[in-house]
Amino acid sequence: MFVARPCSTSKAVYVTPEGSFDVDLEELCECLSERGFVIKRVTPHIAILRKGYEVSVLRKGKIIVKGTTETEEALRIAEEIYGCMKVYGW
Repeated sequence: MFVARPCSTSKAVYVTPEGSFDVDLEELCECLSERGFVIKRVTPHIAILRKGYEVSVLRKGKIIVKGTTETEEALRIAEEIYGCMKVYGW
């Protein structure tokens, strides 16, 4: 389960998981690229990707969907990302 809230200072939505994660972002991005995400940059702490919106995924599981304030749209994207996390058991 996760919580989505619009950013108060920019056109973005923060999606935060209720649990704690320690994600291998390179492995996660392999799964996401198979699901149509374009991987722009990956470091040990953050992955920047695109699928309609620019998305930042932090190693601890937090997701920032930029370019929208619609929480439902951000949750849809987050569900795809968290689906890949489940594949790897995070």
